[in-house]
Amino acid sequence: MEDSEDSFVITEPKASRISLHMIGQRHLPPGSKQWPYEQIVEELNKITHLRLDREHIAEIDGLELLGKSITNVYLQQNQIKVIENLECLENLSFLTLANNKIQKIENLTRLPKLAFLDLSENNITDFDIDELPQTLVILNLKGNPCIKVPDYRGRIIQDLPKLRQLDGVDITKQDRRDVGYSVSSSSEDEESEEEEEENNRMSQLGGTFEGATCDMLIRSQQRLEDNLKQHQKRRTIVDNLRLDMKLPPSRNSRSNTARSSVTPSSGDAG
Repeated sequence: MEDSEDSFVITEPKASRISLHMIGQRHLPPGSKQWPYEQIVEELNKITHLRLDREHIAEIDGLELLGKSITNVYLQQNQIKVIENLECLENLSFLTLANNKIQKIENLTRLPKLAFLDLSENNITDFDIDELPQTLVILNLKGNPCIKVPDYRGRIIQDLPKLRQLDGVDITKQDRRDVGYSVSSSSEDEESEEEEEENNRMSQLGGTFEGATCDMLIRSQQRLEDNLKQHQKRRTIVDNLRLDMKLPPSRNSRSNTARSSVTPSSGDAG
């Protein structure tokens, strides 16, 4: 039996188009198939988070019926080549187009509220800074050839004054000084007020940006785990001292021992 290389060719799935049927499948209950068209459109107009990731979408189109309600759009892991037809989403603040085939940043400046933009893992070789909205707070271009462009980070920080994070790395006051911004360091009160304003803005955005600050959550979780380890270490030392002094174990130690005898550890639960 001869081996044929052709028999192992992997073909790309057929490209799809955005349609009301596709949106309805992802966002409406199964029984909605029996609804009248007007009811379907009415319910779709209530959507705020449009999730169309992993649908083999080749182009962005057909979003006009959704309009003002949409604040978040998830189009990652598709086959999209061009950023287009998003201006109808005038309240869009969160957009992820990660893992597509985009080669150029364009058609985004007509989104007046866009604050989060993820274009990571695309084919963007260079960019026109004027095509990036001035409203951006978080921008991710990791995995694109353009991050190797000379002074890539400096160019972006210099022209996007509201940006707080680029490619997962926070932008510091020193970063801003390095690109020519006048950032006062003489007054601690002034700096603390600036930081408070920035933090307030980020906290307001936090409710909209699902997953945008996952790195912050990871750091917070790590701190909690470290504190727990320190607490357990101190408790072990105290318990050992009690044993050495032939004192009865603490109440917490007894209760923890009792629980551990009937409850599987987290490592065994999986």
